[in-house]
Amino acid sequence: METFLWPGCAQHQEGELKVAAVLPGAGYKVEAPLLYWPAEMLKDRGWHVRAVRWTNDEPGDDPHGFAARAVEQAFAEAPAAGQRLIVAKSFGTFAMPWADAANVPAIWLTPILTDDVIRRTLSETSKSDLLIGGERDKFWVTAGLTESAATFVEIHDADHSLQVPNDWRASQAVQAQAFTAVERFVATIGA
Repeated sequence: METFLWPGCAQHQEGELKVAAVLPGAGYKVEAPLLYWPAEMLKDRGWHVRAVRWTNDEPGDDPHGFAARAVEQAFAEAPAAGQRLIVAKSFGTFAMPWADAANVPAIWLTPILTDDVIRRTLSETSKSDLLIGGERDKFWVTAGLTESAATFVEIHDADHSLQVPNDWRASQAVQAQAFTAVERFVATIGA
């Protein structure tokens, strides 16, 4: 894996720095819409955005450890921050246990809610992260998680890519709903 500074972000900034790490899905790059627009929004709000790109690494039988190492590397390669945030999609959401232990707020896009470790983390956390998933996503299984401190936003008719199959206009509209929820969440953490 490798990390890179999001285009347009200043390498060095004055004042208390805010750093966001953006983690992709297994087949969903950070340049794809669900991650691109939140990264742009954070950049426009003065965040130092560090994006992760999967290279030829293999997670093996420890996707949580693999994702944790990715987010650790992203933060290690960024300047010291007074505020940190994680934005992750699908496979990147395996970093959830790390984020909980480090008490870093996060936006989890189409999280893998069928994973036992992620479910346990959500059940036990006191962090009020944002989770966004599609009603038609087989990994978006919120049953039993309603007592979590997290905020769940379910997008009607959307699949794992937060798209409405065979309807690009509806897909654009549901993704705009997701971006609005992201914007509201970032505003609540002092952006």
